[in-house]
Amino acid sequence: MLHVKQLTKRFGASHVVRQLDLSVERGQVRGLLGPNGAGKSTTIRMICGAMTPDHGVVEIDGFDLSKNPDEAKRSIGYLPEGAPLPSELLPSEYLKYVASMYGLTGDDRKRAIGSSAERCDITTVLGKPIAILSRGYRQRVALAASMMHKPKLLVLDEPSTGLDPEQSASFRKLVQETADTAAVLYSSHHLSEVEETCDVVSIICNGRVVVDSTFQALQHDGARVVVEVSPHKIVDEINGKNPSELDSEWIRCEVDISTKSVEVAGEKISQQVASAGGKIRLLHPVSDSLESTYLRYIHEAESQE
Repeated sequence: MLHVKQLTKRFGASHVVRQLDLSVERGQVRGLLGPNGAGKSTTIRMICGAMTPDHGVVEIDGFDLSKNPDEAKRSIGYLPEGAPLPSELLPSEYLKYVASMYGLTGDDRKRAIGSSAERCDITTVLGKPIAILSRGYRQRVALAASMMHKPKLLVLDEPSTGLDPEQSASFRKLVQETADTAAVLYSSHHLSEVEETCDVVSIICNGRVVVDSTFQALQHDGARVVVEVSPHKIVDEINGKNPSELDSEWIRCEVDISTKSVEVAGEKISQQVASAGGKIRLLHPVSDSLESTYLRYIHEAESQE
């Protein structure tokens, strides 16, 4: 549904997005993670046609955004960061205006507004001025507007800002339901939020994609086992790292897991220890938290600049 190739953007001497590749398929919720200033919002603005890239291709539903902008943009629903809304309007008035922009009129417009308002739980505030709505309600009004024309690609930039825990849970369910018929790109710098909502994740740092993975694979990254072996020389036989001498006989170390099965890895280590004539008294699987893995990738990317 969305295919981005070699996307690049400069602002003066600053290279904000660098040859970025990204794709989101129908039925998929892709998280876009990265620290502030990583290039997430700039990437999203280029995908939505609000900003022109210096180089690269954005293709939406088979249409090149630069060559067929009208066709490509018809497929997009966009919720920008901060959900900017005209405070002088009622939500009902704003939704009518947005629906008209998408070519919806008459009964079609009425049905679209009603369905979107109900899905986003804003029916009780449609007649209240946007100016007096809470931040959470304003966010949901903006979300309703972005979904009203049943987009094939839904692009969300920091979408849960201002939502309380109950609203956030309801919102995540809504996003996942939307992915049944659309591709969803979900940008945030909140790791737990993206993990709970998305199927796959791209991590951006300094304008580059440094990770493109499923959460399952990302969580496995950095998995290892802690072992206690004797004699000390066995550490070298099993490629142990971070050795810590416990006493004159036993030593503790870590061994990276090259397979997703802890059982298989443990059996292999035990066999290596036995073949080397050693003994093993502890074998305990551990893994980095998702946050630690994320920070490791970010620090590695920043150190390479």
